[in-house]
Amino acid sequence: MPFFAFYDTERFHGDPEPRPGVRVSFMPDKLAAARERAARTGRPDDLPSVGNEGLMVNEIATDVPRWPSSLWRVADLEPMRPIPAFRWLRCRAFTVTEEVPVWLVAGPHGEAVEQVIDRTRTLTGAQADALAALPDEGEDPLKRTLWARWSRDHHSGSPVGCALTTLHQIIAAAAWQVGPHLFGPDEEDGVEVLKDPAWLSAFGAAYAAALAFGNPELLAPEENAVLTRRWTTVFGTPDLPPRQPA
Repeated sequence: MPFFAFYDTERFHGDPEPRPGVRVSFMPDKLAAARERAARTGRPDDLPSVGNEGLMVNEIATDVPRWPSSLWRVADLEPMRPIPAFRWLRCRAFTVTEEVPVWLVAGPHGEAVEQVIDRTRTLTGAQADALAALPDEGEDPLKRTLWARWSRDHHSGSPVGCALTTLHQIIAAAAWQVGPHLFGPDEEDGVEVLKDPAWLSAFGAAYAAALAFGNPELLAPEENAVLTRRWTTVFGTPDLPPRQPA
């Protein structure tokens, strides 16, 4: 059974850094230092709760909870404690067998989703305005249809793994580079959130495109074309290498 470990410079609490053939061990001191940094800055850092420490691995790549810097297939797990009902666990150590493409966290068509994410990271105000200026008719019902069809065989997660959460985070980061005037206080807790209508519409276009590119089999070709129309009008279709025959 394959297991996957994800690497993120800011949140990886093991040593040495993953590479094929290396035995990686959990380093409590690294986690303690990360908690101290989080306490000083006051920023949440997605750190494991006390009593839930260790190196996190997932049985299924699409269960990886955030877009990683790199993704590794691992074996010879040394679990902190057995959790047979879960598809993830925390480990004291594992052995890295190979590096695999990061986009697998978005599913078998994740390479196209990754291109949407990469474009969104550097989204400009002009590009957001261009996306927002295009009509979005038909997107919402098709998104609901795609989700409903996917949910027949899945009871948690998303059709493209952590990609939708990632898009939400990075479009906010890209908007902040343009200016804080695009943000306003959330009505419930007062934190600053993206409020600008054009940028929110641009997020909707990226969201729709990621769903369609990541799950082309769930809708008819003409329906996928509707979901991706705004995105492809501005950025074109994903430039993907030819797939090798199975």
